[in-house]
Amino acid sequence: MVLALVLSLSPLAAAQWTVGVYMPADNDMDNQANVDLDEMKQVGSTSDVNVVVQVDRPVWDPLPGCHRYFVKKGGVDTLADLGQVDMAAPATLADFAGFLRSRYPAANYMLVLWDHGDGWYPGYGPSTSAIFIDDSYGHEMGVAGGEFAQAMAGVKQALGRRVTILALDACLMDMVEVADEIRDDCDYMLASEALVPTGGYPYDKLLDRLASQPTAEPSEFLPGFCSDYVESYPGQRVELSALGMPALAKSLDLMSATVRDSIDAASPAVSAARAGVQTMPGYPFHADLIDFLSGLAGDVHFPEAPPMPVVESLRAALRLAVVVNERSSGFEHASGPAIWFPDNYLAFKNSIESYLTLRFALESGWPQFLNRYFGSDDIRPVQPVVTQSQAGGRNDVRLWWESCFDLSPVRYCLFEVTEPQVLFTDYCNDFTAWTNLGWTTSTQEVHSGQTSFFSGSADNLANSIESAQPLNLPEGGLLSFYAWYSTQEDWDSLTGFLRDICYVEWSPDRSAWHGLDSLYGDDETWNERRYLLPAGAKYLRFRYVSNAGINRQGVFIDDIKVYSFGTMRTVAEGIPDTTAYVFGVPHDTLGYYYFVTASDSFGNISMASQFYNVEVKTWAEPYTRPAPFSSDCKLVLDFPAGETTDVRIYTLSGTLVRRFDDVTRHVLDWDGDNAAGKPLADGLYLVAVQSRDFKKLGKIAKVARE
Repeated sequence: MVLALVLSLSPLAAAQWTVGVYMPADNDMDNQANVDLDEMKQVGSTSDVNVVVQVDRPVWDPLPGCHRYFVKKGGVDTLADLGQVDMAAPATLADFAGFLRSRYPAANYMLVLWDHGDGWYPGYGPSTSAIFIDDSYGHEMGVAGGEFAQAMAGVKQALGRRVTILALDACLMDMVEVADEIRDDCDYMLASEALVPTGGYPYDKLLDRLASQPTAEPSEFLPGFCSDYVESYPGQRVELSALGMPALAKSLDLMSATVRDSIDAASPAVSAARAGVQTMPGYPFHADLIDFLSGLAGDVHFPEAPPMPVVESLRAALRLAVVVNERSSGFEHASGPAIWFPDNYLAFKNSIESYLTLRFALESGWPQFLNRYFGSDDIRPVQPVVTQSQAGGRNDVRLWWESCFDLSPVRYCLFEVTEPQVLFTDYCNDFTAWTNLGWTTSTQEVHSGQTSFFSGSADNLANSIESAQPLNLPEGGLLSFYAWYSTQEDWDSLTGFLRDICYVEWSPDRSAWHGLDSLYGDDETWNERRYLLPAGAKYLRFRYVSNAGINRQGVFIDDIKVYSFGTMRTVAEGIPDTTAYVFGVPHDTLGYYYFVTASDSFGNISMASQFYNVEVKTWAEPYTRPAPFSSDCKLVLDFPAGETTDVRIYTLSGTLVRRFDDVTRHVLDWDGDNAAGKPLADGLYLVAVQSRDFKKLGKIAKVARE
């Protein structure tokens, strides 16, 4: 272990500025770190401006490891040799901020974060997917997933206040998604929505401007530095902006309301604005947000787009948040900041899971806007999970389940079954129970046992397995199996989607097949999949179809089960909430099993939740369907099997109005009339169900017909 060597230097008196430059150069940016340090030495620190650098170099560098320097004109003082440090760890950045506060107090702090950059994306991806990359530790800090927000929150805590200027000397970081993560941690964010040349910031010019006007407001000297940056790269397409974070926070709050309530994502105006928007070279999914809104507002840059005045206030608010924006020729519509706006649905779907970890994604409504824009939602709602139940005094049961995330509005369906039994089981060791065309058994990926069913992986496949014997599901059933798959799912601008798909299907007769699901893309972990089967389902089929294109690993199926039910009914459907009541549940010593599915506005249905068992040990009070009733209805009774009961209906004062003798059925069809054939008056009535050894009393209600 290398012990930190820290020079015992006295803290300097408070200056106007302390500039802390955080340089994770333990990667392919190593050489550039020395170039930028030389630029800083040309100006160095002054009595008003402290310049402190923490740089981490790779093992092959002549001076490996992490060092802290106080930069002077023409040289540096080494403040600490920290040895091997993970510069991509949030705690390391916070520690640097604490050091700046304790050793170099100042009226203002500028924190420069120097490295690669890739916008909002998570770390642990390609070598340019993060804001910090530390090769020695194999660690990348991205934005999505929260590490960047955690790091900046640590900086704010260590400093005891917000950073005055957060300068991101890295590519593509001027995005609303990035800014929203750290909007509470700094006053200004300096960044580029485009690629930053390898040379990065001209540090000599930055420090010279700061040293020449140390008491100026950031809004006074940042425009000059942004011009310096653009002028440093003649002939290249570059851009640099400074955002005022309090104003940006207000504009993003306004954006949330505008996107959710005021813009029709499917309108031709949105398509026209997206088609003409300024995107970043090499990054077509990064669109300039102000330029996009200009299209919606009917700006002259978009003559084909009809005006949408509702977005003008949002565009104006964002322009107020952009303190300065400088861009080179060819970047006339790069206004800063950018927003993630893929040009095809597949790109959207492939990244949406990571995107949804961003604060902006959760609060702005932008993912839902994009989903409506593409209009191709094939993402099922998340599988529900029933979490708890509560029994009431009248054999009513209330069930709760977890909310199922989806990009579209979700509603739920609650099912009740009795006596779920495993009717069919196959551990996928052989095809004895199947008619097989092209599938094989495989040991490559297995959920349990020694083998699984494998679809194959080649061009132009049409492989299938069909269950050989009919299933007996008079009340419907449930299909369960485990799947692992990696198939082609690509997008071609000319032909559209390119997919290799495994269709999961059922049929009543082996001629007409009905789809349960389509497995494609990547789910390279074994997960159970559960699907409701209707009463008419007798045969199952797994059908794998590939095209003449890229072949990935294919589809593996294991541990197939089919459950049959004693009874099944739909308790409620179209439920907007995550709870539902089940009224008058009949006595059943074996209990009832409930499960939930979710469906979205695109017709995607989730997999079924787990079975949730509820025991009912008392007899239910009689009730009507519907309840209350107005005319014809069903009188639902609960009494022991084999009993013969008499059913009496009374007014609350005790007057008998209707009787049914020798009842053996649990559901009676009733016209709602009294014994004289006249409709009952509106009001409450008592229902008594009685035999020699049984008695149960309940209330029903009659209302006027609408």
